[in-house]
Amino acid sequence: MIKVNDFVVLTEEYKGIEKNSVGFVEEVRASNAKVFFIGKNILVDINLSKIKFIDVTRTGKPYKYKICNVCHILKEDFIDFDINQTDAKGRKTTRPTCTKCRKVIDGVALKPLERKRMNDIKPEFFFTCPICKKSSIPFVTANLVIDHDHDTGNARDWICDSCNTGLGRFKDSVELMKEAIKYLERHKQSQKS
Repeated sequence: MIKVNDFVVLTEEYKGIEKNSVGFVEEVRASNAKVFFIGKNILVDINLSKIKFIDVTRTGKPYKYKICNVCHILKEDFIDFDINQTDAKGRKTTRPTCTKCRKVIDGVALKPLERKRMNDIKPEFFFTCPICKKSSIPFVTANLVIDHDHDTGNARDWICDSCNTGLGRFKDSVELMKEAIKYLERHKQSQKS
């Protein structure tokens, strides 16, 4: 019996929402439920016959299926997710994002001519990251990477790996970074009170 706050999976494609999309139940009536589908960010009134309960704690490592952290669709691990790293026991681990979503996130690769241009100006003796201003010995006390525009494939600059990861976490979005700044400012002010 499906109830409020249960996680559910869609058993067939429905109104542009892919089969196996994961959502949570906000309301249950006789034969329908209001389900918020996380990946689509929408609330849908749907017949109970089109959804089934899913125990989300039994997905991901070491289970056969896992939920993509972007599209929130239940997919087969090691088939729909790329291997990311190997743990200390030699077991393979997959990315949290499915291959399909990863292609969208990765966007356009760095153009070969841009890579050559950047390698010609590669920092070799001393480096200060243009974002965090941390000084380092290139590739000794900090990993450096060529940052690039994922829409065009054009290089932007050399930056430290930490800042590159940060930009990626914010999807290279000025709007998301502004929201992060507002968040920090709001909580800094509330902590002064």
